[in-house]
Amino acid sequence: MRRRSSPRRSSPLRWLVWAGGLLLVAGVVLALALPSLITGYLRRFVRSDALPPLLETMIESRLGGAATLSPPEWSDDTAAISDVDIETASGWQFAARSARVAVDFGAVRRGAWHLTTVSADEITLTRLASTAAPAESTSTESAGLSMPSWVTSRIPKTLEVDGFDCERFSLLFGAWQIEHSRLALDAYNSASSGGRFSVPGSLQGGKLLTPLKLPNQKEPLRLDVTSAAFRLAEDRLQVTEAALRWKERAKATLHGSVKFRSGDWQTTVDATQVPVSEFLSETWQPHLSGSLDGKIELTGTRGSPAQWHADLALKEGVLNSLPVLDKLATYTRMERFKRLVLDIATATVRPNPGGGTRWEKIVVQSNGLMRIEGTLTLLPGDLIEGDFMVGVTPETLRWIPGAQSVIFVEKHPSGPPGLNWARVKIAGSLASPQEDLSSRLIGAAGMSLILETPGAVVNKAAETLVKPILGNDAAKLPGQVLDQGVKTGTDLINKVVPIFGK
Repeated sequence: MRRRSSPRRSSPLRWLVWAGGLLLVAGVVLALALPSLITGYLRRFVRSDALPPLLETMIESRLGGAATLSPPEWSDDTAAISDVDIETASGWQFAARSARVAVDFGAVRRGAWHLTTVSADEITLTRLASTAAPAESTSTESAGLSMPSWVTSRIPKTLEVDGFDCERFSLLFGAWQIEHSRLALDAYNSASSGGRFSVPGSLQGGKLLTPLKLPNQKEPLRLDVTSAAFRLAEDRLQVTEAALRWKERAKATLHGSVKFRSGDWQTTVDATQVPVSEFLSETWQPHLSGSLDGKIELTGTRGSPAQWHADLALKEGVLNSLPVLDKLATYTRMERFKRLVLDIATATVRPNPGGGTRWEKIVVQSNGLMRIEGTLTLLPGDLIEGDFMVGVTPETLRWIPGAQSVIFVEKHPSGPPGLNWARVKIAGSLASPQEDLSSRLIGAAGMSLILETPGAVVNKAAETLVKPILGNDAAKLPGQVLDQGVKTGTDLINKVVPIFGK
């Protein structure tokens, strides 16, 4: 008889192995699919209506103030946002129009938000007169995300931006403004910057409007922006170099910084080939030519007047067509005075503590003729005060009686050799300046005529001093000069040496 075979029973262990295998395969599949699931979920969330309110909350949490974003319109992975308006607690207003952002969602797999394109047609950044205390930045996680925990725990923490462009950028900082410049920012990676925003950028073109008004300008000074390089950080803007132009030939380079929270700022400007005519009144424009080079340093803080000082130099300066120069040419027998070339003309200018401006370290020199050193203070009400050392060559004084022996006898050890020096005080007003040299020259010349032999002095200077006043006949008869109505030496000098007078 055959034995009947019994059915094989499945072992519980066998089922456990199969279940474990299925779970392992499911885990592997889930692990492989999870990044795609997270990416897909985040893509849908970013493109949903929930994103703008979330971004507004995150911005306000970090900067304080208020933020408003228009709902984005998506085309593939590029969002177009018509308006972005942010006002920070530290007193800045940011307004962007027609902004565009392209997102590379594939970077989510490696834990990064990667923005391949960020741009705007127009941005205006304005410094407001805000008294609110700056808000302490807080973590964006406090904004709260209504997402599953398996998504929120895997949201990228790194931000990567390939760059930023703006066609028309404007900056309003009090009376200083930049208008319609092209703005570009370099790439930014939060992982490599330690989480602090700091990125280099540049400007091209546009206008720089200043509160400075030159004497002959009805409107404040406007400069063309050639280019500018800077670094923008969370707490400050650092301008490494900006190239500016004005009046075609005039150029300037600028560098400086501004701290956003405190409002402290400083700027240094180096200028070349600035037409001096722009700083002169209509009366003086025909008489002085040349161009200015200079360095101006300005510092300030919010709510306080700016402090400044400038080192200036007049290049290719020429004084001409002035009556005083014509007189000097006649009395000194030096035609160079009629067109006085200023080989050196430098000064340092700063605000005067009592109001007005103070010109220090003034040096004006015409080689072979004269040199002037000293200070001049322009006071409120167009009043002036000046203290100068005036040096002239002995040949300049040769035909002015008493000048070399009585007036130009000061010691000036630091002055260049070969000059005779005299101290001169200036007072009065810009419209009617007064100096003490003329009267002293008149007195010295009069004393010279009285104390020395009059005939010898007049014979010495007859051709130069007498002919312009009394005519050719008197000049040919110097011994008769005192008999022709000029009774004293002072009377004579009052007529022939009004060099610096009215």
